[in-house]
Amino acid sequence: MLSSPARHRLRRLGQAVAVAPAVAVLLSAPVALADTPEGWPEAEPVSTLSTLLLLAGIPVALIAVIALLVYVPSMARGDRYTPGLAWHNKNEWFGGPSGGVEAAESAERPALEAGEVEAGGASARW
Repeated sequence: MLSSPARHRLRRLGQAVAVAPAVAVLLSAPVALADTPEGWPEAEPVSTLSTLLLLAGIPVALIAVIALLVYVPSMARGDRYTPGLAWHNKNEWFGGPSGGVEAAESAERPALEAGEVEAGGASARW
């Protein structure tokens, strides 16, 4: 455990470290307020409209282009399902046999012996 004077010095050091960034910012402020050097030409004033176009118009246009690139391919597709209407396309079975639903229906199933029940977990047995 630290003695009282050591704890006091450590607390003062912590306070100095905490205040140091604020002091550094305040000391660098006069440099940021410096005027344009005399040899440089005077800058032309910029209108509010050109500032808005630059700071808001370009990002909005970029967002619109990205949105169009995302939505146009999906809008160009043909048949799509509409909720509430019947599905008129071919049935699909994801992860099923490669021949589709027809292949699963026509596949031979092993004949069950008398008394056997076809039920169970993933292995079809308990």
